Amino acid sequence: MSDIEKNLGRQEFRYSKDPTSLTKFLKTMLWISWGVSFISLLSDSAQWILLRSGTFSQAEAEANDTRQLIVGVLYFVTFVVTTIAFMIWVYRANLNCHGFGAQGMRFTPGWSIAYYFIPIFCLYKPYQAMKEIWKVSTNPSNWQNEKGSPLLGWWWALWLISGPFNPRHWLLPVEADTINSLRLLTSLLIISDGINMLLYIFTISLISEISTKQEALVRENA
Repeated sequence: MSDIEKNLGRQEFRYSKDPTSLTKFLKTMLWISWGVSFISLLSDSAQWILLRSGTFSQAEAEANDTRQLIVGVLYFVTFVVTTIAFMIWVYRANLNCHGFGAQGMRFTPGWSIAYYFIPIFCLYKPYQAMKEIWKVSTNPSNWQNEKGSPLLGWWWALWLISGPFNPRHWLLPVEADTINSLRLLTSLLIISDGINMLLYIFTISLISEISTKQEALVRENA
């Protein structure tokens, strides 16, 4: 008998909204985003090397700027699509948790994504909402007594630090009118690329674990 059967007996669980296709799409976009971050890492590193040399032609500078622009546009497009898919996935995962009959949940589907966009609350509420999804997906009937996972902590830590290190996410325009300031900006971009690559890996692991838990609950009824 599986752990789910032991904990839940004959209770039946069904999806409020089947997330299978969305989960596959989101994981695909996260892998694409990882690839774009890797390309960005290579491009930013090439720019840093060019700036470090201190001597480069006008043609080299223009070629570098064109490459960086293309990578930047690619990054923006994948970031927007992946973020939208992720928010829809969180909404649906929370909705399914409510549909499993879990009692006493603190977060609604709407608030589970709204908190990502509210100052101050965005620093901890999304983590709490995701932890609640994890616990309910593990055992809807007694989720309050379930523990979270170190995976949640690592995912959220990377999420929090990914923003400040990424000039692409800053709301104010970034000016780099000297070689030294441009090198500093490029260094931040390189660090950001590395953090993003780790974040995407942990996010893929997180949604895979939660999806597997919810799928196991539903599969017991098949």
